[in-house]
Parts: sequence; structure tokens; C-alpha cells
Amino acid sequence: MNKRILKNRLLELIQARERMINRRIKLKDLALFVGVTNHTITSWIRNDVRKYEAHIIEGFCDYFDCDVADLLYFEKIEVEENPE
Repeated sequence: MNKRILKNRLLELIQARERMINRRIKLKDLALFVGVTNHTITSWIRNDVRKYEAHIIEGFCDYFDCDVADLLYFEKIEVEENPE
């Protein structure tokens, strides 16, 4: 059985922006812009987020000048069914 899980491309967006501006983006600067902690940014980078809050998504989209579809996507995974 196929299942979809929500993932994000924050790390890819950070890396693309760094290449474009030719310098590193400090996570604390990104966190300050979005209005979250460094820990929250790290959780997003690691795809450890389970609660997607609108103000955070809006902040990332504003920072990277992108749409929600550029930030979030579904990943299909294979799940075994329990034969009962």
C-alpha cells in the first residue's frame, strides 16, 4: 500500500540561495526573519517537523520569494498492510 508523507525542501532552498548570493546564510538570520528559534530551523532542515504552522511557511516563502509548492511536497512511501 502506498502512503504519502509531507516533506520540505528548506535545505535545497537555502543552498540555492547561497549559490545565488555567493555566501553562506546564517541560520540565526533566517530564524530571526521568520520569527522562530534556531532549533526550529534545524528541525525543518532535518525534515523532523510534524506540525506545519502557517506563519512559518509564510515566513520561508517570503524569505525565499517562493510558493508553498516550492517548499513543501509529498513523498510516497511503501507501507506493509497488516493481514488480519
